Amino acid sequence: MYVKLQISAAILVVMMLVMCILVRRLVVWPLISYNESIKRGEIFPVIGAAELQSLAETYNHVYKENQETQKLIRHQAEHDAMPDLLNRGSFEKLLKIHEEGPSSYALLLIDADTFKTVNDTYGHDMGDQILKKVATLLKKTFRSIDYVCRIGGDEFAIIMVEMTSDLEYTILVINEKLSKEEDGLPAVSLSVGVAFSDRENPGDTIFKDADKALYEVKEDGRCGCKIYKF
Repeated sequence: MYVKLQISAAILVVMMLVMCILVRRLVVWPLISYNESIKRGEIFPVIGAAELQSLAETYNHVYKENQETQKLIRHQAEHDAMPDLLNRGSFEKLLKIHEEGPSSYALLLIDADTFKTVNDTYGHDMGDQILKKVATLLKKTFRSIDYVCRIGGDEFAIIMVEMTSDLEYTILVINEKLSKEEDGLPAVSLSVGVAFSDRENPGDTIFKDADKALYEVKEDGRCGCKIYKF
């Protein structure tokens, strides 16, 4: 009888150890892993007991849906809906980052010439189509690493990263395409003022210097590109 009691006690101890190991592996470890995933902002690993795996799958599904929703909200907050470019708020944030950063860059301020006349003559719907055409040409012509923004009604801005005044970028190609009446849209042109971060004799801000160059283009009859050199 004593031997049987010892054997039963040993079996009970082994069963308790196995249960502890199973609980730790199927419940404790998954919960610890879930907690770490939450801290890192990641989806849950699908591990552990069946109930916890179901919980992880449900959480991951909700997490992915929320991620997509946040992307959409962020895109709407940062982009101008009509031409799908970065908006003024995004432009100001990006410009501040580059002004405080060590890398060289260029700022282009762009106006669609006589856009008000086009709006008054052909209507706002036609004006919107022209803005979309300008936006498309800007995005296609400039590099994918550059930031193309719409900062006003017919005003655009481009931040060209890793760019110095050794390269004088021209807007000629875009103006040639805009000068042709295509798809029922009237001909328009762009005036562009450019300022480089490594420019000589800089003024108060790079924005004001680019704006001075843009003003010179307009004074000379529009449809062109000038670089700040004062």
